Amino acid sequence: MLDFPTEGIAVDAAHSMKNRLTEIQGIDLSTGERVFYRNLGNQTVNIGEFLALVEGVKYIIGNRHKPALVYSDSTTAITWFNGKYTSSKKRNKLLQKAEIYLKIAWSYISEVEVRHWNGKAWGENPADFGNKK
Repeated sequence: MLDFPTEGIAVDAAHSMKNRLTEIQGIDLSTGERVFYRNLGNQTVNIGEFLALVEGVKYIIGNRHKPALVYSDSTTAITWFNGKYTSSKKRNKLLQKAEIYLKIAWSYISEVEVRHWNGKAWGENPADFGNKK
């Protein structure tokens, strides 16, 4: 079994179809503190996961957080992040801004390590909203 991560930022998103609400947040793994939260309005869970990952990286860069490490449990978000482009059909300003940020700030962003949260070995992502039924 892999050791549970105790450093870095864990990010996640939740989408409620009933409330038409997508939320994102980031949790500092060393303190358990929520370091960011945003209500994105009515998006999709993949968009939320991607924007949470971008927000986590921005937090690390802006606060010189060490280690420069972000965890996401979304392989789609990590793929979009690494490609600096989403394949979502839902285009909006939030996605456009995130994609532009990834392209223009890549020299800073490339210093941040993005890892997949291994839910099978570690359990639920600490940034999870706990809305699953």
